[in-house]
Amino acid sequence: DLISPIWPKSILYVLLENLLHWSLMQRNMLEYQPVNLNLYDLIDKIVGTSSQSAKEKNISISNNVDRRTFVYADVNILRLVVQNLMTNSIKFTHIDGRIIISSVEKGGFVEVAVQDTGIGIESEIISRLFNFSTIHTTSGTAGEKGTGLGLPLCKEFIERNDGKIWVESEVGKGSKFTFTLSKAIS
Repeated sequence: DLISPIWPKSILYVLLENLLHWSLMQRNMLEYQPVNLNLYDLIDKIVGTSSQSAKEKNISISNNVDRRTFVYADVNILRLVVQNLMTNSIKFTHIDGRIIISSVEKGGFVEVAVQDTGIGIESEIISRLFNFSTIHTTSGTAGEKGTGLGLPLCKEFIERNDGKIWVESEVGKGSKFTFTLSKAIS
């Protein structure tokens, strides 16, 4: 069975959806449709869809985004980015770990962070995470598999939203993936 245990259905679905959107974007067939949206509400929906995977590892997920935070972004692209980052956080966090999604307004931007108490990333690997030409994949804490395509796709999606993405990490202490979005247009 190709899907299990190597490719859980949720990971396969996210991968296929990412690749479809990326392919359409590369061929200029994906219409970029930014709108003003409530960031807390979107994150809350994504947390709800990720809760089963997190429950299997007893990982708590906290949405610490201010309920009054509005951003200007393409909802589908933003959803794909946050789902990817959440899936990775769950994959690389041990049983009884924590994931916190937060945001802070800085000038005309909102910085969104997905932080976990996972295994962390070695510094020499960090420079390759967002690059298609140096795809890197590592098994998760429960043997979960990945393709190494999620983070390069996230980078392209965030840049399509006129943002930036980066990571801070320490081996054994977890990772914090941060990306920027434009604040909502008044």
